Amino acid sequence: MAGLAVAELFAVIITYQVMASIECRQTEIEFACRALRSMTARGLAVITVLALCFWLRPRAYQALRDSAKYTPGQSIWLALHTLGVLMIFLPLPLFGAAEISQEFLPTLLIMSLGGAFAAMGALFWITPANKWWRWLRSEGYFLPIAILGACVVPDLADLIRPLWNLSNLSSLTFFLVFLVLVALGFEVGVDPATYVIGYDEFFVQIAAQCSGVEGIALITIFMALYAMLMKDDLHMRRFWLVLFPLAVLCSWFFNILRIAILIIIGAEVSPEHALNGFHSYAGWLMFTAVALAVVAVAHRWSWLHRSPRAPDPQTRFAEESLAALIVPFIVMMLSGVVASAFWPTPSDAYPYRAVAMACALLYFRPALLRLLQRPEAKSVLVGLAVGALWLVTAPVAISQGEQPSAVWIMFRLIGTIALVPVIEELFFRGYLQNRLLRGGMIWTVLALLLPNLLFGLLHERYVAGMLAGLAFGWLAMHKQGLANAIAAHGAANALIALYALITANWALI
Repeated sequence: MAGLAVAELFAVIITYQVMASIECRQTEIEFACRALRSMTARGLAVITVLALCFWLRPRAYQALRDSAKYTPGQSIWLALHTLGVLMIFLPLPLFGAAEISQEFLPTLLIMSLGGAFAAMGALFWITPANKWWRWLRSEGYFLPIAILGACVVPDLADLIRPLWNLSNLSSLTFFLVFLVLVALGFEVGVDPATYVIGYDEFFVQIAAQCSGVEGIALITIFMALYAMLMKDDLHMRRFWLVLFPLAVLCSWFFNILRIAILIIIGAEVSPEHALNGFHSYAGWLMFTAVALAVVAVAHRWSWLHRSPRAPDPQTRFAEESLAALIVPFIVMMLSGVVASAFWPTPSDAYPYRAVAMACALLYFRPALLRLLQRPEAKSVLVGLAVGALWLVTAPVAISQGEQPSAVWIMFRLIGTIALVPVIEELFFRGYLQNRLLRGGMIWTVLALLLPNLLFGLLHERYVAGMLAGLAFGWLAMHKQGLANAIAAHGAANALIALYALITANWALI
């Protein structure tokens, strides 16, 4: 379920931050709009906090996993979750990307109800309510406390935002951003009275929203959670009096870099992308990474602990089959979000994305060697048929645009043919489909349909993507299934990529 939640969160980010950005100032209920937009940050914080809790409490995680395995929830909850997810995405086809801000009230109602359905369905699909209650009692209710803490991170940021009004803090931040830009060789223009800074024709005002208090809020929540879970082993004075100030200082420094990078992107690349792309993503992504890094340092720094750190478990993370099915997909989706943040044309970043995906697969090579077998010949034939149908049904008028470089073409071909098929099949067929297969015709149909609803969302041609996923899912249910699905997906992508190479029509892939 964790992998599914991550996939759904990234799908929401891509849908409502890239495909159809909701501009709150154009809506009739700006406060409600901003509250709705904050749900992405809250979801990211909740997932990260859950990962942290289960990392520090492996026995609690194993107990919950056993409960989900041996006493899963009824299928009605899965149906409710699926309905909720579909409702979250419904406003885009219903109102269109251009009109979604003008139709915000029905969008708010549909997405709020869908979010409630999706959360409730996921919760009780994992395991029934009585099992949750028993598990929570045995674990001291740390999970709801952690989730509550994660949910209020944006509110904590709003609470401490008045700190930005302290003249010394705001002036020092402004001055350090100026120094960073000057050190990089730019001719910077400033208006210290209004905190306006920039160069060439791009200038921004460093306001309270750019103060970086989100990072301080995240670090405070994460460190408080870590202190609560490790209270018997931590030197609390050292932890809070030494590490916490260092962590806040680190977060503040990274926020200065973030503002400088935003100005550079706006002046050198695209003002619109700097404000609507990078500014939307970079803050929470960067602050989450810093907060996790601080927790990792705290866990490794023996000076902060009363007893020596326990040795790492014998089973390496790279050998865990479940992680091998999920983590490469998370890397692929996260690299897409980063590309949207830093590149006006996200496809230009594909070489870097391909390297990230390849590294993720190589890291899990021990687990993948156990999971995968030699595919059957029929899988290649099915894949070629899927690829041919994809080409035949492609829109006639596809914009070709400027032709890419040879390096980009090389990485795009490698990613399309060798990397993406493996990563997507590991997640959608190896993880999601197998998670849903519980015996019986109903579960078999659900296992085929539900993962491919999400699989289709990854493709611009949603219906064609879903139908291709159904073919790969059918192969995955047979002997040597996962290897067959990967081979078919690779063959389909290879045929499409070959046609794109011959015709120089890279919009096909």
